[in-house]
Amino acid sequence: MAKAPATPRRTHEPQLWPVVDRHLDTLNAIADGLALVHSILGKDADPRIALHILAGEYPETRDLVRPVRLLAEILVESASNAPVDASRDAERSAAIESINAALKQAHFRATRRSRNDTLGDAGRLINEAGLERHDLQCILATDRDDRNVIVVDRMPSLAAHAWLIEHLFQRVEAFVAVDENLALEREASAWFFECWSEGSDDRDPSYTDFPRMVREQEWSLVSRDTLSLDEPAIASFAIDQKPDDVPLRQQRLATGYLRSTVGIFEVVAVDGPHVTVRDVSNDQTLRYYEHNEDADPSSGLLVLGRLIPLDEDMWLRSPGAVIVTSVADDYPAFLSKTLTNLCEDLPTPIALEALISLAIYRATVPVSRLPAPTIAAAHATLAAVDDMLEAIGVFDDEDNVLVDSVEQLNAAEEERFQQRIDQSMADWIGALTEQIELESRRPDAQAAKRKKPRRAKQQHARRRKR
Repeated sequence: MAKAPATPRRTHEPQLWPVVDRHLDTLNAIADGLALVHSILGKDADPRIALHILAGEYPETRDLVRPVRLLAEILVESASNAPVDASRDAERSAAIESINAALKQAHFRATRRSRNDTLGDAGRLINEAGLERHDLQCILATDRDDRNVIVVDRMPSLAAHAWLIEHLFQRVEAFVAVDENLALEREASAWFFECWSEGSDDRDPSYTDFPRMVREQEWSLVSRDTLSLDEPAIASFAIDQKPDDVPLRQQRLATGYLRSTVGIFEVVAVDGPHVTVRDVSNDQTLRYYEHNEDADPSSGLLVLGRLIPLDEDMWLRSPGAVIVTSVADDYPAFLSKTLTNLCEDLPTPIALEALISLAIYRATVPVSRLPAPTIAAAHATLAAVDDMLEAIGVFDDEDNVLVDSVEQLNAAEEERFQQRIDQSMADWIGALTEQIELESRRPDAQAAKRKKPRRAKQQHARRRKR
């Protein structure tokens, strides 16, 4: 994963907690359960999404991941030195027995290698449990003697919420990944974002990667109305998930994201980690918690990005938002005017990304990017888009248009097509078509023209509900 230019606020020095004896047995059971999950999911296991999160989207692994998650919670409780609950011993034994029974039923033999292969996913689960339940940043690692340890770092509750944003997006990514139509739309929105996102930090280019990744996720999963759902993916995710499937703090964050705002904010006051900003577009004053102790906000600095409300008086700064110096008194007004002009042709999050590329990184956008790695892949993708548009009912057979020629019919259908899909999807389809037409320059391929999307059923196909 890309390096993040952030350090969580600490209330004391991190502690090293050895994972030994019965705690090592607990960790091994977690790893065994995740190894079985990986074996069951096979090619559907996406390394970009934590196994325990992806497992919750599949019926064949959903029940298996519950005891795995419980063991991670128990392990983190021990690492946090929380008061011992006698009932936890019985729960721990039952969870381990459940995992062993599943291993036996699947005829899956857990080995040291299979455990080691899933320790990274076990670490992600342990990290989530620490942030969700104990305000702890827990990092699973090994010491000099190659023994498992957990690095435990206590932090304020609001900082823990901020660091849970990455886990929340993993969950929404999993929600999207298991739906073919949503996954295809995800490709289109990511490509569209990348066309307007360019430039890096000369001191260390890797420091731009993590915030840019978060901004792309916020655009694709929070801001963009999907064609398949008629709303952003995170909105359907918040409704579709059972309460037990999503931890409480991430539920709160998902709700906050639905009310989040994107723009340019000027810092007007700082009180420790609490920062008061003014939205330069409307002069609204907001107060957010700065989760990164290296950010060092001060009056006059500008925040470009998204703020997320947790309650009426306290917001979070998105990890994707960037903090920059105002180079002149009229700089905030200049950026605001530039953003307003860009918003005439682009959705606000994309316009802001273009502004960051132009003003902060001195890059030129848009950037021409191929939508598929090869012409053959472009053919396959465009065919999948055709099927998707038919499945979700982009066209309506009852919309008959009176025309005098084939040319007028094609123009009318093209106009309807453009009206019923958004800019990111339209541009992506256009780019795929242009990539395919590179092939048509051959004398034997002049007939290779763009195939118009098939006319689809009126009724939209909806994502499955659980």
